[in-house]
Amino acid sequence: MAARYPSGRRVSGVAGRTGRGLVILNPMEPVPSGWNARDDHPSGLANVKARLSAALAPLLRPDGMPAALGDQLESVLGGIVNVATTSGPGRLRRVRRAMADAPGRMLDWMSAQVLENPASVFDRRQVEETLDRQSRGVASAMGVLQLALAAASTATVAEGGPLVAIGIDGAVGQVAALANGVGNWHTIGSYLVHRLRAEGLVVTPKEIRRLTNAALMSKGADIDVAALASSSELRLVRRWMTRGVVDALPMGARFTSATVKVVDRIDRSDLADLVGALRRSLDVDDQS
Repeated sequence: MAARYPSGRRVSGVAGRTGRGLVILNPMEPVPSGWNARDDHPSGLANVKARLSAALAPLLRPDGMPAALGDQLESVLGGIVNVATTSGPGRLRRVRRAMADAPGRMLDWMSAQVLENPASVFDRRQVEETLDRQSRGVASAMGVLQLALAAASTATVAEGGPLVAIGIDGAVGQVAALANGVGNWHTIGSYLVHRLRAEGLVVTPKEIRRLTNAALMSKGADIDVAALASSSELRLVRRWMTRGVVDALPMGARFTSATVKVVDRIDRSDLADLVGALRRSLDVDDQS
């Protein structure tokens, strides 16, 4: 019988047991210092976790997304695969809990970021091209990760197998949905900032947050004043997360960009009236 040391040298001799693995020892040579057989046989789950964590990076930095936005996404969501692959029951519950505050944190950051450094989207064509690049980038990364999940299901049979893959798939779907959603929000918010500035309107992070949410959630030809309510953000986030659950199904990534009709909605709206209505509403909220 023969086996390899970590260095790759083949040795022969009697069988002995070190750690959890069956190892072939050569009685004429010492075992390399610090070597444990289990180190040569990392668990399937450990391999899956390492590979998926590395593969997650393109999902958080799709083509067309500003580098700073990718940095923030990675900061907020970089550990989600680790949460999904932690052993024990309740993987999906842990993923949902880890994702619960992520949308709010991203919107907090983006509201200030689009005012300080808006993306260079000044017309409908530039918005459409940016959204298309981001959506394609997210969908492409999602497809690669879902292919890896098929391998994860078999590589981790002894450690939960399909249950591990389902937990990871749920995490990846939620991350992908949020990445797509915040990319759309950042692009539309940046365009809205440029339009406001063109009309000489200066707004705060809180105001641009409400205005962008309203632009995305309105259904008519122009921005609906009623959509300026804080409840629009709850509906927007729910839409992101619901879409994530659906698109987490194996090979089911089908992302759609925020429709470029939002640009037409912004262009047709009386932004000065909207800002005035929003400020009156916020004043009432502050007094109540």
